[in-house]
Amino acid sequence: MITDYVKSIILKFQEKEITEHFVYKRLSERSKGRNAIILKRISEDELKHYNEWKKYTQREVQPKHLNISRYQFFYYIFGLTFVMKILEGNEKKAQDAYNKISDKIPNISELITDEVEHENMLIEMIDDRRLKYISSMIQGLNDALIGLAGQMAGFTFALQNTHLIGFAGLIAGFAQFLSNSASEIEIYFSQKTKENRAALVSSLYLGVSYIITVIVLIIPYFIFSNYYVALSLNISITLIIIGFFTFFVSVVKDISVREMFIAMFTVSFCVSAISFMIGWITKVLLKL
Repeated sequence: MITDYVKSIILKFQEKEITEHFVYKRLSERSKGRNAIILKRISEDELKHYNEWKKYTQREVQPKHLNISRYQFFYYIFGLTFVMKILEGNEKKAQDAYNKISDKIPNISELITDEVEHENMLIEMIDDRRLKYISSMIQGLNDALIGLAGQMAGFTFALQNTHLIGFAGLIAGFAQFLSNSASEIEIYFSQKTKENRAALVSSLYLGVSYIITVIVLIIPYFIFSNYYVALSLNISITLIIIGFFTFFVSVVKDISVREMFIAMFTVSFCVSAISFMIGWITKVLLKL
């Protein structure tokens, strides 16, 4: 006899399984080739698991439509691997709940083990080429962040004129972008291989995200006349970008969000502090 407590846990399992069934189904409809086949297979497995759990509750459960939409949004922004990693993390969290009832339902341990092993095997077969390009975009964002955020702090205290600071940041950012681009193009034309062509495409994604980040970081200096206000907004934008970068990398690489954020913030803070000192020294020397 299944108690009401156990039944309530199983109902949560059903909700999870039916929700993920629709998530994987939507992902399969938006994918091509082998990925579409694998995702469809996982979707069918999730529905099968849902029906297995339903045998114990004899109840239908509706999916969480908000979660389905949220995963679709993540797919469009971050790519397939990112979504799969989040779903994989949900599976790990569910293990504790599985363990609570494993001794109360006959043969349920075998069902859970088979489910996890089979799903992990299928996930490992996923080929997400978009991840390389999204990773390049994130890298470009990070490069611009570390390189320019510190320079803007230095320019702020050295020049103390928002338009001059903005143009100085714009010139520094584009100069670094052109330098990096020239190196990538030189490598591409010297060795025209399939791998280099893929690397060139990745570098284009990196470059675009770099330029966008540069523009976002300098915009406050063209909007506000008070350079302290512009610098405050610049720092706020930097923190938001660090949070975005941290969220993506921590999910894809299975790294602690907290540790990643602290590491990124420390690097950016140190670069900004050094640039601030250089700017302050420059300001003092120019007055001499």
